[in-house]
Amino acid sequence: MVVFAVGVLGLAGVAQAVPGGRLMVLPKGGWTCEVPGDAAVLPVEKPELGFKTIPDSSYIAPDGSRGTYLRLADRVTITSGVFAGRRFQMDGEEILRELATDDTQLNLRCVHAGPVNLSTSG
Repeated sequence: MVVFAVGVLGLAGVAQAVPGGRLMVLPKGGWTCEVPGDAAVLPVEKPELGFKTIPDSSYIAPDGSRGTYLRLADRVTITSGVFAGRRFQMDGEEILRELATDDTQLNLRCVHAGPVNLSTSG
């Protein structure tokens, strides 16, 4: 019985390690996708690429269809639905920057449009 308990405790330590980073979820709510602007040019919204995140690592596309995503640390991969295959890198918790297959950033960002947390400590 002692050998079994030691074996289970040893496996628990291994199970906590996640290749690719910590398993996480995106903040819930709308994500507005756009081509970023600069000092001279306004951003150009791409409403057909936006989505709404919902519970269970899922999203709703503009056409109302649903899909799922996987977030490992600062990387997000859309795993099913109309946006399957899209990949992003987090820029903080409120901005996603789309990645090409070679991990270079594309000229598209998605900004979380959910409620803003204005609470401060102290």
